[in-house]
Amino acid sequence: MATVYEKDLMPRLAREVGDTDLSNLYYSADQLFSAINDGLAQFVLESPDQQYTVIDTGDNAYFSPDPSVEDQQLLVLYAAIALTRGEIQKAARNAYSHSNPAGRTDFSRIPEMLDKNITRLENRIADVFSKRSRRSAESESCGVELRGSPTETTVEGVGITTITIETGN
Repeated sequence: MATVYEKDLMPRLAREVGDTDLSNLYYSADQLFSAINDGLAQFVLESPDQQYTVIDTGDNAYFSPDPSVEDQQLLVLYAAIALTRGEIQKAARNAYSHSNPAGRTDFSRIPEMLDKNITRLENRIADVFSKRSRRSAESESCGVELRGSPTETTVEGVGITTITIETGN
């Protein structure tokens, strides 16, 4: 697998948070790097079976070991949550309704809308982890079949079934 640099995840993170206008980028490279590091810290906390560290700094910073494509997506999603939480804090400080000659401008719902975006990102993370655990369970149970056969014995009028495990070996 090729070395995965932190800078490789920056464009994906920018797209994830909607920062795609190259003539007017909202987030600086430093902000994206910081969010990726924050996302990495959260990912490692929530997925102790996947431990990654960042080696070196700046443009030379890379992950060790190399994260899979799935883990790269998780790192981007966790980084997007970190950026969005920062946006919630800024929006909460500026949440007000402003009256002007053209009408009212209501900024008070922005934190709520950003919080809904975090819920959407968390659902996507949960979906990736769910698919991962399903694949793991399927690979562990490969070749095992459960078979049931009824017996003549009953308990309180209910028949008892004997279950046997047959492996494909």
